[in-house]
Amino acid sequence: MSTANATLAGLYQAHAGELHGFARRRVGRQEAEDIVQDAYLHLLQRGSAATLEQPRAYLFRITANLTVDLARKTKTRLRYAADGFEPGEESLAIANPEAATAASLELARLNILLARLPKPCREAFLLNRIEGLTHAEIAERLDVSVRTIDRFMVKARALLQPYYGAAEERPRSPQEEPKTSQR
Repeated sequence: MSTANATLAGLYQAHAGELHGFARRRVGRQEAEDIVQDAYLHLLQRGSAATLEQPRAYLFRITANLTVDLARKTKTRLRYAADGFEPGEESLAIANPEAATAASLELARLNILLARLPKPCREAFLLNRIEGLTHAEIAERLDVSVRTIDRFMVKARALLQPYYGAAEERPRSPQEEPKTSQR
């Protein structure tokens, strides 16, 4: 056994139990073992376990960082799960290749339409529709008045309404320009 492996094995025997308890208190029993293994993997990848002045402190710092990373990932997953993923007809439709293709084409059409908007108007529309910000929050973020955001939203709706107006109506492609009357 090489000295690096012997050092790592010694560190594992000396601190693995403590690290496991530390991780278990932070993330629970199921994830604790993975966190501890990842901490030793980080130490192994660093390649200089023998030269560390405080290997125990280093291992605890790695473990703490990994538990924070896991908590962030879990929070993100829960947020996306809470944003309306309900197994039902919608999720079954995406599994259908034709539906996935239709959704891709629809997204491409929407991108073409949104590209016609001036950048600040497009950004305000996306902040409202995608991130769910209010007009006041968007105005503050873009450093413009709420009234300007109102105008941006009206402009975006006016562009999109001919294509996505009535719910029962099939969205037209941007190439199929709606007929406008001449006054």
